[in-house]
Amino acid sequence: SLEGIVSKRGDAPYVSGRTRTWTKAKCRAGHEVVIGGYVTTEGRFRSLLVGVHRGDNFAYVGRVGTGYGMAKVKGLLPKLQAVETATSPFNGVGAPKKTAGVLWLKPVLVAEIEFAGWTSDGLVRQAAFKALREDKPAAEVEVEKPAPPANAEVVRPAAPTSSKPSRRGDKVDVMGVLISNPDKSLWPDANDSHPVTKEDLARYYEAVGPWLIKHIVGRPCSIIRAPDGIAGEQFFQRHAMPGTSNLLELVTVFGDKKPYLQIDRVEGLAAVAQVGALELHPWNCEPYRPESPGRLVFDLDPGPDVPFSTVVEAARKMRDRLNELGLTSFCKTTGGKGLHVVAPLAVARRNKISWAEAKGFAHDVCQKMARENPDLYLIKMNKNLRNGRIFLDYLRNDRMATAVAPLSPRARPGAPVSMPLTWTEVKADLDPKRFTIRTVPGLLAKSTAWQDYCDGQRPLDQAMKRLSKVKHAA
Repeated sequence: SLEGIVSKRGDAPYVSGRTRTWTKAKCRAGHEVVIGGYVTTEGRFRSLLVGVHRGDNFAYVGRVGTGYGMAKVKGLLPKLQAVETATSPFNGVGAPKKTAGVLWLKPVLVAEIEFAGWTSDGLVRQAAFKALREDKPAAEVEVEKPAPPANAEVVRPAAPTSSKPSRRGDKVDVMGVLISNPDKSLWPDANDSHPVTKEDLARYYEAVGPWLIKHIVGRPCSIIRAPDGIAGEQFFQRHAMPGTSNLLELVTVFGDKKPYLQIDRVEGLAAVAQVGALELHPWNCEPYRPESPGRLVFDLDPGPDVPFSTVVEAARKMRDRLNELGLTSFCKTTGGKGLHVVAPLAVARRNKISWAEAKGFAHDVCQKMARENPDLYLIKMNKNLRNGRIFLDYLRNDRMATAVAPLSPRARPGAPVSMPLTWTEVKADLDPKRFTIRTVPGLLAKSTAWQDYCDGQRPLDQAMKRLSKVKHAA
């Protein structure tokens, strides 16, 4: 259950704080799983649906959504297509249902994954694909648990003959990207009196990358850069620039001749850390389909005199409204004084919903909430009207509009992070300031927040019809 190993060069003295003589090795478990299906979007491979044998059942244990380079997908797809079948191989409690883009497989292919452990309901957490295993029969794949430490034989290592620091000159290697000026301070502190350095930012992206990447992959992503830290100049970048890392994708969108940035692999997070990207702001489109809304984001932005407990109550009311309309929602902090309520959408190949329709729906939901309680909510942006009230910002639901990504840091004092939450955590005593670059990796390792995000996708057209009936009834 340990997160990893912290080690120090043998010839270096002990000092407090971060130094070049200390290093941290993250511990991620390995496991074999049987592939029972895979998910595509517009014909593009997206993720694997995997399971293990539990008694007589082939039990579903979750999705594996990262770890796929182009070469891996090219080699993997023909093997998946060769064992496609019409019916789901999964059975027992929690077996996934057939939805658009899901293709079932005969449970004969074994995959090796890397993951952060098991959730309380038996699903893999932060799973990444490593390779197919052809040396192990699928029938033998069961859940494995670590042996008790008392039963493990510990071999004392030989004394090292030489030390190999993780730095090359004045640069440090993070996920294969050389971070220059790694000791440059980007935040004065993270509410802990210690500067947050450029290396710290890259290491943070490395730690949360397998989780974060799932929510930005396939979406044009703007970044807020602060190369000299939050006290220096900050600028918003959406287009590629000369010297842009080849770890980033360049995508062309309708109506703009300049290509947009897109981060499709975890290593790309290190690349944006290298250029001082403190914030990530992706589009809210369906992955690889910029013309199709993929999620709704309701930004609850309180006036300066509104208690945070009131914002929490507003988020729960928004959740209930969306639930009545047939939409599943998730909550996260913004890294500021507000909360985001996010509803993932199931995007159909036909009867496509336009951005105008998505924005109109979000407007009508917020407008109805504001009309029912005008003393607490408003939908106008005017700053002078916000005293004592919460601005229900529906404007994030437009074609080129963005919202800060889950787990993105913010370029604000204290190095805060936009933290995904379970609804049980969204309560009156919630303190968003506790979620910082320093604290979030450890908290995320124990969290089940947003684990079922993909399973929460719902069609917007049905919600629009329900809202229309409510409006006519009123």
